[in-house]
Amino acid sequence: MNAFDPHEETESPPVMVMVLDHNACYLGTAVHYDSALTIWAVMSEDPANWNEVAQYWARYRCPTVCEFVDGLPIQTCDRKEAFAAIQGHDNWLAIDLVQKRILAGDNVQKLGRKATLALETDLDGQECCPLPFSIPPWWELHESATPDQVGMTRESEIAVPRTDRDFLFGAPMIVALAEQILKAVSEGRLPTENKEDRETRNAWHALTVEVHVNWLMTPREELSGRCPRSLMHGAHDWSDAVIWGQRQRFESGMPMIAAPDDVIGYDDAPMGSEEMIMYFDLCRELIAAAWDWCAAELDLSGGEPAKTEQREQLVDFLASVRETWLKEPFEEASPPRFIIECSRRRVPRGSEVPIEGMEDKEGEQHLPDCDCPICDMMGSGLFGVGFTSLAGDSLELDGEFAFSTHEFIEDWQREQDEFREFNEKMNREWAEKEARIAAGESEKDVFASAWSSPMSEERLPGDATGFLKLSFYLAEIIGDLEQANAAKETIQQLNRSFREYRESDGDEQPTAKAAMREMLENVSATHPELLPKVADFQSQIDEQERARASNADCDGRIDDYPF
Repeated sequence: MNAFDPHEETESPPVMVMVLDHNACYLGTAVHYDSALTIWAVMSEDPANWNEVAQYWARYRCPTVCEFVDGLPIQTCDRKEAFAAIQGHDNWLAIDLVQKRILAGDNVQKLGRKATLALETDLDGQECCPLPFSIPPWWELHESATPDQVGMTRESEIAVPRTDRDFLFGAPMIVALAEQILKAVSEGRLPTENKEDRETRNAWHALTVEVHVNWLMTPREELSGRCPRSLMHGAHDWSDAVIWGQRQRFESGMPMIAAPDDVIGYDDAPMGSEEMIMYFDLCRELIAAAWDWCAAELDLSGGEPAKTEQREQLVDFLASVRETWLKEPFEEASPPRFIIECSRRRVPRGSEVPIEGMEDKEGEQHLPDCDCPICDMMGSGLFGVGFTSLAGDSLELDGEFAFSTHEFIEDWQREQDEFREFNEKMNREWAEKEARIAAGESEKDVFASAWSSPMSEERLPGDATGFLKLSFYLAEIIGDLEQANAAKETIQQLNRSFREYRESDGDEQPTAKAAMREMLENVSATHPELLPKVADFQSQIDEQERARASNADCDGRIDDYPF
């Protein structure tokens, strides 16, 4: 990822911008440099025409450029006149919306296909106004191009990985799953023993994987011989990069804006990684529900094919399961329908962050119900907005390429080899460690106490107040209390006193500090074995207060350090 300030030395000269649309040509002979870069960045969204450039504009514009595309010094122009205008110039940018190409002259800085540019620096010299872009892989980029290249055709065919969502989420998927499941039941392959039995659960899971793989990997006539899996790949890296760029902009003070859903190609636009992950879970939800339905409604001994009415009943049942699953919370968080929409509209999901263009928003950040002071600080919003994303680890548990986030089997196999080598190395190192311990040699504990491995005296990034450091020490004290079976109320009171102390301000802080000190003294009196840690923790509090006082500026504010 690159970042630069085009205004670092001198104001960059204006750029000649030419845009080729399906029915028009646009030309700006002197477009401000930042505006030209913003037009370039908007191509990250794969706009189909100049009107769509205007729709995407707000997701990339900074205060340094006009609010709307109409404010740009770009007008319709005769195509021949536009081509003639860029002849003899090196400082030009051509956007071909028809052939999906970006071309730039010699004097336009080479940016590549993916970067984040800093258009401005603030009074403190910090880069601001982030302008992220990630050009779709089906777009061509020609830097240091000649004007003659603008009139040429693409070097390769346009190959956008289209997603037929009606096929993947609709009746074809449900009917195919129902038929496979009923076939397995008619063959007597679904175990009838107690579902709680381990062997039975394993057999059901093996059948689930088989049905799921067959659905994804079987060539379909409706897809011209392609398999359903092929509809889900080809754009994950691009989509993820665009979403990450929008998060960068939000964290720099820009509003969260969803990509429009009324543009050309939205319905069958490429699938992002989070939509694919949710699709995996949907398939598993439907297959599991189908097994339960069969166990309740059919004779599992097999021997007879399913009747037509049974097939229709199962299809209807699975359709209702799908609709319920889409709107109910997913893992105690947002419903799948919202997660999928955010993925399709390339917007990150920040806790309680309003999204322009969408009615819903991500709910309050879900944190573990524990007594960890670090988690408590996260819940208090100390680290800013909590963003939620799906890693897709569950897709790799079955060791099947069909479920992998990799598009090509060669990449998946390479990753499998790396996992195997890593596991072999870890097993070897663990065996060597066990042998050393058996021989009486001492071993350094990587999970040693915070007191046996003191932290650096430097402040942690983003921890201007020092409370994050303190929380690590307190977390260990609380862990010791839990090991000693201390009362839950004692642990909660200790956490509460620390929270009230770090959230106190001005005249309230001495009182809050005294209350926390009293709580700590009660802990050490009840658990004398913790006295050394409690005493040192109190000294750490005093030291952090002195550090905060020394770093306060003339207005009494604490210097803020970004993450």
